[in-house]
Amino acid sequence: MGDRRTKTITLHASGAEGGNGNSTPFGVSRFTEALLLIDVTAVSGASPTLDLDVEAGGADDALGWVHTSTPQITGTGKVLVKLENLGPWLRLAWTIGGGTPSFTFEAKLVLKN
Repeated sequence: MGDRRTKTITLHASGAEGGNGNSTPFGVSRFTEALLLIDVTAVSGASPTLDLDVEAGGADDALGWVHTSTPQITGTGKVLVKLENLGPWLRLAWTIGGGTPSFTFEAKLVLKN
């Protein structure tokens, strides 16, 4: 049995976010599955919420579609999401809600073939 190839990509370096945004798209076509590792280390604001979507597209310049959504995050902690059937590229999009919300988080993608 041969060794599996893996690659880790940082989709969002540890840092605070107070609004919506997204990462740069990353080419993942040579990989078949992945683990999304999310680490939320600080949360503030009134009723803060963080929604994360892994988006995929058919070509580098194509519009992104939601591939997988994580459970809504409202506090600190770690979340692991398994991804399969990857497209040519993936990126992370986040939506932050609540009154003057802020989330400090890091998100990494561990790709496997």
